[in-house]
Amino acid sequence: MKSRVIIGAGDMLDIASHVWSSVPGAGDVTRREVAQRADYSFDLSVFDGLDPAATALFVAFDERFGNFKRMELMQAAMERGFRLESLVSPRAVLGGGARVGPNAFVGDGAVVGSAVVIEYNVVVHGGAQIGHAARLRASAWIEGGTIVGARADVGAHAIVRSGAQVVRGVRIGRGCELGIARVYAEEVPAKTVFDPRYDEPIRVYGG
Repeated sequence: MKSRVIIGAGDMLDIASHVWSSVPGAGDVTRREVAQRADYSFDLSVFDGLDPAATALFVAFDERFGNFKRMELMQAAMERGFRLESLVSPRAVLGGGARVGPNAFVGDGAVVGSAVVIEYNVVVHGGAQIGHAARLRASAWIEGGTIVGARADVGAHAIVRSGAQVVRGVRIGRGCELGIARVYAEEVPAKTVFDPRYDEPIRVYGG
């Protein structure tokens, strides 16, 4: 049996460690906190001494920098030959045919409908509700208290904050942030940010 190791920082490291330790038959779970330098680069010595062939690994990091720092840490692990696990709480509900990709997380009390596709490096926090046949694309971040309707499509690196409700079949573009607790009933173009401090959405161009 492979040893189980979580590498990360902050609240996500705590949450993921708790969930993985509660999975029946998971055995002991070791956590390693990764340090960041002043320029926000990771101290990748955190991988030293780990054997990729003997280690089941999960990367736990938050949504800062549009989820790209979590992806960066995941890619560093893959470049070193590690196989990344998906992590689904035994207290979550997954419908038949739901698929969960590598390094994706589904927290306590989350409800994921049938035929949902959760791509790699997605985080679905406890209490979120994901409707039938919805798709959460790579590195999306779904907070608790959100509802993503059936057949909705949440783009890569998108962030859906607590209280947001995405209506059935609606597409949320890549890199969006739904930061206002409201119903989103129409397509949201890529790189659109709904910030509660502003009356109008912010659109980011280029890059």
